[in-house]
Amino acid sequence: MENEQDVTRRDFLKTAAVAAAVSALPGVGAPAILANPSPNNVVNYGMIGTGTEGCTLLKFLATIPEGRCIATCDIYPPNLKKGVETIGSNPQTYDDYRRLLERKDLDAVMVVTPLNLHTQMVVDALSAGKHVFVEKTMYFKEEEEGQIRRAAQEHPQQALQVGLQRRSSVLYQVAMEMIRKGALGKVMFVRANWHRNSDWRRPVPDPKYERLINWRMYKEYSGGLLAELCSHQLDVANWAFGAEPISVVATGGIDYWKDGREVCDNAQTIYEYTGGRKFLWSGVLYNEHFQFQEEIMGDLGTLVITLGKGMFYRERVAKVSKAGLKENWWAGATVANAATQEGIPIFPERSARTETGFVDREILYAKRWLASLGIYKYEEAHDPWWSEMSNFLATIREGKPIIAPLEIGVADAQGVIYGNRAIETGQKVFWPKKQESEVRSQKTEEKPQASGV
Repeated sequence: MENEQDVTRRDFLKTAAVAAAVSALPGVGAPAILANPSPNNVVNYGMIGTGTEGCTLLKFLATIPEGRCIATCDIYPPNLKKGVETIGSNPQTYDDYRRLLERKDLDAVMVVTPLNLHTQMVVDALSAGKHVFVEKTMYFKEEEEGQIRRAAQEHPQQALQVGLQRRSSVLYQVAMEMIRKGALGKVMFVRANWHRNSDWRRPVPDPKYERLINWRMYKEYSGGLLAELCSHQLDVANWAFGAEPISVVATGGIDYWKDGREVCDNAQTIYEYTGGRKFLWSGVLYNEHFQFQEEIMGDLGTLVITLGKGMFYRERVAKVSKAGLKENWWAGATVANAATQEGIPIFPERSARTETGFVDREILYAKRWLASLGIYKYEEAHDPWWSEMSNFLATIREGKPIIAPLEIGVADAQGVIYGNRAIETGQKVFWPKKQESEVRSQKTEEKPQASGV
């Protein structure tokens, strides 16, 4: 007689198929907001900011026929030139983004500028009737949340998407479906790191351009390591827990690169969630051995994941989780043992079927076993940067759900702001208290307070 708490091979197959089908949909879990998608077959867009990140997006956009770059903007001439060369569509160039927004033939803009400029540009773009993609973090200062919320509420037909690439990764979507289906049991802890061995600087041809090019080094423009790196992995923790943090403690400093920078060259944070769940993050700029990854830990298993690779490790202790699922989620003795000892790769399966036959089932397990031996290789069909741009254009053209909407962007920005505040004050910072009946989009938030207040 089958134990009701066992996750059988049949259950696994259903889970994998559902995960694959769901993950293939852009914007899974996000509400559609466009009642009248653009009638244009091609979305005409402009890129505001053609530095390193802007040109990275343009490189992928150049391969997406549903969009056409008709305008670029940057105040630094070499970047403006590089943007035109990257996209190759002969866009009109501007050094003032407000002139770009005046174009009536422009459907959308990408805001890929220094963090301190995001809010005003997003508000102006929405007010000009443009759909907006804005790189993380969505805003710089706590009070800017209200400005973006009001603009979004006043222009509900405009899409607003935040640049958190992991949300567009099919691999990450499958990993999150594993969590939701109980493969990891009760998830209590996420640990992540983003380590580099560099000064994080970019070459400056003339000292007068120092703060323009190396804006990430200065508090006037930047949220430092937490905004540039932690933000991606904090979003993964929020996603895995299905919640936002309630407090954070943190430390950091300028301890290695004594070169006039104002932001930390190392930072360590502990974000706490309800139920004692925690997210531990580390970022350093003087050792890259561990590079970057996320480790998501439950009482039945662990996911170690980064862009392009994910591994599942089963807990050795055979027990029943409080979530009601036994440890043999992977099923099959050989695969289950490998998952315990060496880990089993996870990979995106794109079958839309919710049921599979015997042959399909055996092929699936064979692929996982071969992958565990390093024989079978896998990869996502598209790079997550490509996917997030494709998702944004699909929202505009077809009314598809937004992959990383406003609320996800707000939660991410708050975590960065409060984490930096914890570093600066040396005190524990709490998220504002919420009333049970409070609707997030309508409330006025108080400032978080340090512990002991």
